[in-house]
Amino acid sequence: MPASQKELDVSESNPLIEEPTFCEVHPSRETSLRCNKCGRLMCADCAVLTPVGYRCRECVRQHEDKFFNASQYDYAIVFAACAALSGLAGAIISAIGFLFLVIIAAFPVGGAVSEVALRLTQRRRGRYSGQIAAAGVVAGGIIGGVIRVYLSYGSAAAELARRAPGRDIPVLPLDTALTTALSDISLLIFIGIVAFTVYGRFRMRI
Repeated sequence: MPASQKELDVSESNPLIEEPTFCEVHPSRETSLRCNKCGRLMCADCAVLTPVGYRCRECVRQHEDKFFNASQYDYAIVFAACAALSGLAGAIISAIGFLFLVIIAAFPVGGAVSEVALRLTQRRRGRYSGQIAAAGVVAGGIIGGVIRVYLSYGSAAAELARRAPGRDIPVLPLDTALTTALSDISLLIFIGIVAFTVYGRFRMRI
């Protein structure tokens, strides 16, 4: 009798031998672990340990969605508020330029920016509110730095025009202003800390 036929006979005669089961997301991975909510088979990469046991990512996501009640309008408010406030702060910080003071100021500024954004949206949050808030901080901070560069250049140009009337003063190109702003290490550190603080605040339970 062929070996395969013998194995088939053994499995049929012994009901305790179970057929292998596989992860529903990764069919090549054998597993016996099931989600304790929906019963879905899942491998170690798909399983999420929760206070009530292992669950699949789909069930965890459905549970989290109950706490995410922000609309697309709320996302726009969060981005605009974070961009505007960090832009103002970025312009001020780039004018100061003192690294130690910048680091000290960044954390409370991040807390204030996130608090304003949360209040404007009545503390509604979405799954991507933290990422959008951080993106707003980065965009606004860079724009604030560029504005500061233009203000400084404008002041220098006005002084030069006063001392040398009739002299042709070129307009500062945008790429030059952007490069100058991005070369400000203090500004970049400030933006990074504020963005990290805002993101963390939006990820906290409220």
